[in-house]
Amino acid sequence: MRDGHDTPARHAHIPSEQAEARAQHTELEALNMVRTVVPMVLAIVLTAIGLLHFVWAFSPWPMKDAMTFTKTIGGSDDGRMPSAPSTVLVGLALIGGAVLTLMVNESIPAIGPDWLRLVGMYGLTVVLLARGLGGYFMNSGAASEFQRLNTVLYSPLCVALASLGGIVAVAASRR
Repeated sequence: MRDGHDTPARHAHIPSEQAEARAQHTELEALNMVRTVVPMVLAIVLTAIGLLHFVWAFSPWPMKDAMTFTKTIGGSDDGRMPSAPSTVLVGLALIGGAVLTLMVNESIPAIGPDWLRLVGMYGLTVVLLARGLGGYFMNSGAASEFQRLNTVLYSPLCVALASLGGIVAVAASRR
């Protein structure tokens, strides 16, 4: 300070400090989104699909009949609905994946050791990715209705959910 005034050289570092502070703020916002939005979206979608499986254990809803259901959702044109126990088991696994996601994200109280939950989260990610990428191979010999929906909805959705699961798993690994 000279004559009670600040020199320009003294404030030359302020813009870079402000830019750095803005960058840190943006990074914190992104991390906050990873810790809130991503796991919640994954948990909600897994729960919804799990609940659909519970409905499908007893009904072909939203399809009009079993034949339409098996062609569109199951990929076969024999009209035989999957067994109720196996369909409920898939629903439980999906809802379990949603609960696991929330535990790994520390949104709900966790049970079991951290490492086991993390392994489970990575496992969920691998299973969803395998279904998503492997789903395209399921089209061979499947009903045309299933092939279309599997190509534009089922497989891409599984890949997207695997991506979200991977984000949650990596974020938890870095805590």
